[in-house]
Amino acid sequence: MVWGWLCAWICCGVGEAAAGGGKTDRTFRRGLAAISRQQAEASLRFLASDALGGRLAGSVEGRIAGQYLIAELEQMGYAGQIVEQSFTGRRGEALRNVLAVIPGRDTVRRVVVGAHFDHEGMRDGAVYPGADDNASGTVVLLELARAVKAAGVRPEHTLVLAFWDGEERGLLGSQHYVSTLGPDTASVIGYVNFDMVGRNTDEERPRLFRYFYTASEPQLRIWFDESVAAGGLQHIEADYRPSDRTLGGSDNRSFTRVGIPVVWYHTDGHPDYNRPTDTADRINYPKLLDIARSAWYVVWRMAY
Repeated sequence: MVWGWLCAWICCGVGEAAAGGGKTDRTFRRGLAAISRQQAEASLRFLASDALGGRLAGSVEGRIAGQYLIAELEQMGYAGQIVEQSFTGRRGEALRNVLAVIPGRDTVRRVVVGAHFDHEGMRDGAVYPGADDNASGTVVLLELARAVKAAGVRPEHTLVLAFWDGEERGLLGSQHYVSTLGPDTASVIGYVNFDMVGRNTDEERPRLFRYFYTASEPQLRIWFDESVAAGGLQHIEADYRPSDRTLGGSDNRSFTRVGIPVVWYHTDGHPDYNRPTDTADRINYPKLLDIARSAWYVVWRMAY
């Protein structure tokens, strides 16, 4: 899989999207400009509100969260490209992934970009709002959807923007998607994951986050480094975590299990993890937005 990416990378020239003047630069930067705090913060505050009741998979509130994502995507112009992928949870609950599918010139190979939108619901009468886990990743993916539309060009490979359900119950949504590929897992040339991308694990280093990536795909680190220059990013500092093992407990695991290269943006744990205090007012929005901007560059390199 590395050879297709590397050939495209070499042929297009290192840093082309960051270079001035060309069509590539103009379309990439249109997407970059579409990523905004006002939109991201409004979506995050809604998803992490008491009204959404912690977005438990299979609950009424979880269903409302899914409908909100569909409405946002339709408003962006994705009507006709939205796929609701229904499946059944381990307790018989009705779950669904929400996918926006942007056909590429190459309709065989695809890049998948995902985040789970479910959380823990309520316990003992307290709402577990899940602002960081994982309203943060959900809104980053919404911002990338805006960037894709604003760029206004067809990707080289089909691009799937995937909002997963049931992650908190065992990566159910992403596992279901991978299972639908059957023996065709090689059609997915890369997966980018966002799970918990809004907080600081070290308050003395607020820009720090973990950049997990498949070690045998070194261009994934190169593309991150280029993304910082291309976007003029000042609010993120990568702790690189290359590995060729099955990484972590998030949806990227569903893809690494079948040999698909991954990137996982993750700002790591904090005292409010899986507590009622994981609220929207504690999100580091400049950091979250720079993660979205960096990811737009990486996705651009993968899919365009």
